[in-house]
Amino acid sequence: MLFDSHTHLNFQGFDDDRDAVIRRVKEAGMLVMNVGAALKSSEQAVALAKKYDFCYATVGLHPIHVYDEEFVANEYQKLIDASAGRVRGVGECGIDYWHIKRPDLPLEELKERQRAIFEQHIDLALTNDLALMIHVRNGAQDLTAYKTVYEIVEQRGVKRATIHCYGGDLEEARMFTSKGLYIGITGIVTFDKSGRLEEIVRSVPLEHLLIETDAPYLTPVPYRGKRNEPPYVLEVAKHIAGIKKIPVQEVIEATAQNAKKLFAIP
Repeated sequence: MLFDSHTHLNFQGFDDDRDAVIRRVKEAGMLVMNVGAALKSSEQAVALAKKYDFCYATVGLHPIHVYDEEFVANEYQKLIDASAGRVRGVGECGIDYWHIKRPDLPLEELKERQRAIFEQHIDLALTNDLALMIHVRNGAQDLTAYKTVYEIVEQRGVKRATIHCYGGDLEEARMFTSKGLYIGITGIVTFDKSGRLEEIVRSVPLEHLLIETDAPYLTPVPYRGKRNEPPYVLEVAKHIAGIKKIPVQEVIEATAQNAKKLFAIP
């Protein structure tokens, strides 16, 4: 069974035909994790999870939104409490130095705000025994975001998390997996020309990998130019299978089991 471990059917990109896309997800016989990026989208993710038994949800405030929306932990706690167990993670949360540009605020203040709110998400996850959905992105010049996240999760003793849409290097990937964390691989792996993701996929054991779409973004080959959808995660599985020289069904089954283990889904 395919498991798209990070998607956004709750986003505006699906407003015109969400029901049709969800029907295609159901027909594919797959599971999806709808990820919140702010309070409203978290509410929508929970609503989908409560409506469809093949959907689950995470709730959180994306680091690029921490400057224009307050993270009120109690509001997210209410969503968790009212979800009837359909919320299986906290996030996406983390550190993003790519979208940190704010000429009206000092850089160090911006970084500290992201860090503080990330730690509040960790508190929420630990309190509720939920996994973390972590977003990390280096800046154009500042390449320390992954190391900062690693330092934080190590200090806080985080044991259940995935590094969504992995974009760090192999050494950093090994640091995260040494702590039992997962590496999320998106459709980027199907068109990455740098060879970095291929090296990571080849080197990181299958038991530490998840597959994801990040739909409606990051559409894989051969669907480039179209909106991404959860069933397209199959292309990510195929590409991983090709890199590792193993059957695609092995990738599908292993990554689904990894996601179920991470998110404590029976």
